[in-house]
Amino acid sequence: MAAMAGGGPRRCRRLEAEAARAVLGAADTLLFDCDGVLWRGEAAVGGAAAALGRLAAAGKRLCYVTNNSSRTRAAYTEKLRRLGFPPAEPRHVFGSAYCAARYLRQALPLGAAAYVLGSPALAAELEAVGVPHLGPGPAALPGPAPADWAQAPLDPAVRAVLVGFDEHFSYAKLCQALRYLLRGGPDCLLVGTNRDHRLPLEGGTAIPGTGCLVKAVETAAQREAFIVGKPNRTGGPQHTSQLHPGHSGSSCPLPCFLQ
Repeated sequence: MAAMAGGGPRRCRRLEAEAARAVLGAADTLLFDCDGVLWRGEAAVGGAAAALGRLAAAGKRLCYVTNNSSRTRAAYTEKLRRLGFPPAEPRHVFGSAYCAARYLRQALPLGAAAYVLGSPALAAELEAVGVPHLGPGPAALPGPAPADWAQAPLDPAVRAVLVGFDEHFSYAKLCQALRYLLRGGPDCLLVGTNRDHRLPLEGGTAIPGTGCLVKAVETAAQREAFIVGKPNRTGGPQHTSQLHPGHSGSSCPLPCFLQ
């Protein structure tokens, strides 16, 4: 499937041979989805690496857009190398962890922090852009009774709750996230990296995705999260101006998103 990332309505269609040649000929930058498209788990999809190698040899700029917030951009470039794809630099990868960090850097006042339900990779992307944060890693309930849970200390600097993929997601973290959102009200942002409910793995298997965790926080808080990953436009194509030094996003050649 291909979607042209222009300013008009989103257009997405399955490419037949003639249409594929026309689309690929008109685009200088190609944006690829990753999990379930280029690979499943640690196994590359058959023919994907060779196809991207031919595109790179033809002079196309290859970029990668992923909702997976459990890896940094640097980790994605290493995975691309390991699975035999053309070499990539971190600036060619638009992961939801990176996009969430950029969004919070712009949305939060200076010095404000984020309470994070997420991975070390999400924390690393926040650190890279200077957003203070707390929360990654395991968490335990602060006492045996609900009254204890409702009185655990809250960091006064927290002005956002960020939900990404978190293997340590727990009732204790859900309680703390809710308390930050109740304390801050509308002034405390609720941000999710994506709504993907399942993450595809090798052999047709899957594990629960970040969307399940985002929904749990939304249900507890009785409010909707702002999502930075696909299909929200915050998650990739508008950042392609950084691939064309000296050009604004509106003057860059049109990218094409393949998924």
